[in-house]
Amino acid sequence: MRILLDATSEVGQRTGRVLLAEADVHYVGLWKSDAARGRRSGPEDDPEGFDVVVTDRSRHHGELVARAAVAGVPIVIWVAQPAVAPGSAVIPIVTSANAGSALGPVLAEHPVLEGVAHEDLTIAWTDPGRPLRHGTAATFPEPVGMTWTRTIDRGRVVGYRDDEWGGVSVMSGEDGKRRLVGVADHAAHLEALVLAATALIAARGEYPRGVMPAATGGPALFAQLVALELDIAVWRSSD
Repeated sequence: MRILLDATSEVGQRTGRVLLAEADVHYVGLWKSDAARGRRSGPEDDPEGFDVVVTDRSRHHGELVARAAVAGVPIVIWVAQPAVAPGSAVIPIVTSANAGSALGPVLAEHPVLEGVAHEDLTIAWTDPGRPLRHGTAATFPEPVGMTWTRTIDRGRVVGYRDDEWGGVSVMSGEDGKRRLVGVADHAAHLEALVLAATALIAARGEYPRGVMPAATGGPALFAQLVALELDIAVWRSSD
């Protein structure tokens, strides 16, 4: 497997290390980089010949999307949907490959939550920022723990951390029987795991052509995250 990586931040750099640790990743190209060329990585300026393009860039995706479309290569984007270049929908354009948008919906399919209606679930995640002093309480595995959050929309809340930790939790509380599935880790590493896992399944053809969020990878994304040794905590109250 050959992966072209556009790394502009710590998340992208960690994504590269995660990918290079995978036995079936033979080469990681570094988009327009001045890094030295090695046996399994080196600077590249053309998506042709790669199985997937992946970027942690928060904006200005136009050139990469257009070049990927010309080469017929799927592209995975860390943030939400960018402006799409004309004709680019001939390839899979996988967006929102991040912990808040992709990991929560995937964890919601965990077996411990089987039988719980989606409208009875709350997906919570953390972003960098000043911690809130009030709001809706959400529980994450340690070391994140209880965190005040604000509501984004129905069933989705976000809290903020001013340290290196991050978390994602899916909580249910129907009929007084609480269940929780969650993860907590170094925030940039958690983001890198999600971005790398999405890139790996995109390279294997798990996403159809067109624009879609990473969470649509569903079971394939969950399985890949487990294979990357994502540590998932599960808790349920006594029935």
